[in-house]
Amino acid sequence: MTLVLVGTGTDVGKTVVAATLLARYGLEIPLAYWKPVATGARDGRDTATVEALAGDRAAILAESYLFDEPLSPHLAARLAGQRIEPAVLLADFERHRAGARTLVIETAGGLLVPLVDDRDGDGGNAPGGAGGPRGGPGAGGRTGVTEASGDGRGWPFRLPSAAASQSPSASPLTSPSLSARRSSGGAAAGAVTAASDAPAASGAPGAAYLQADMVVDMARRASLSCLVVTHTGLGTINHTLLTLEALRARGLAVAGVVLDGPPNRENRRAIERFGDVEAIFELPHLVPLDREEVAAATRHFDRHGHLAPLLRLRRHVPARGDRPGEGPRGSGPSRRRGPLA
Repeated sequence: MTLVLVGTGTDVGKTVVAATLLARYGLEIPLAYWKPVATGARDGRDTATVEALAGDRAAILAESYLFDEPLSPHLAARLAGQRIEPAVLLADFERHRAGARTLVIETAGGLLVPLVDDRDGDGGNAPGGAGGPRGGPGAGGRTGVTEASGDGRGWPFRLPSAAASQSPSASPLTSPSLSARRSSGGAAAGAVTAASDAPAASGAPGAAYLQADMVVDMARRASLSCLVVTHTGLGTINHTLLTLEALRARGLAVAGVVLDGPPNRENRRAIERFGDVEAIFELPHLVPLDREEVAAATRHFDRHGHLAPLLRLRRHVPARGDRPGEGPRGSGPSRRRGPLA
């Protein structure tokens, strides 16, 4: 099993939640943390933060792509003179999941941020694009900066070719992913199966590739569940319900929701009710943010062990009380209704 931390946006607490999760379960279940694409490295690396907070509890894997600028991945890559290659991400995913540890993956920003948009700017053919080095602070130069700053076009939520190809009567829950790459052989929403041998996105020029596409492509290759991380303040109900709908429209399993920040009972109740979420975890702001504070938070985070069966599923790590030779107790999330902390 692979657990993917999906945020409702940027700066909602995914990195701290990842560190807390590793600290909570890392001693009893072999885990590995991976952030495939990261931006904003000039202000610090999330991978380094997780290593500082919980590096003794799990293996910390290097990013596949790392960029200086705190921007959407597709734009940060273009400014670095590079192009994110979906095939590279999926090859790294296969390599990491082949190890002896359960993968805990942290995504970059929200679910629908673009990783590739070859229609934008120079078409992804900047120096170092397809064959250049993969990320790294300062890598690839600053090709495209002038063009980006002078480009007044907006980026449409749905690319024209994708919008035109849809039936007017298509349901929002069964329509294809909001990505032009679907015309090159990607599966429609809701058709994700771990056993499928569907090909990965080609990443051909003119294609778009959202972070959601990456998660779907990973789910075609392995059992995968998504843990949604959101804040507790104003706007979180809408952001969380939209993220849950986008996940479910793609056939992706939802492990639960983590509310990061000061407790807000009404927002929690609304997300549970309208999002039909079975597991809601709470994590207050950790001050100071250090290893000791994270370790203390593990005493309250997922105290009912809701996530344990998902994390054990990869290698059938025995739970306390299992008889020799038995698998984990339960093959998925608990069916308990109501909020969990």
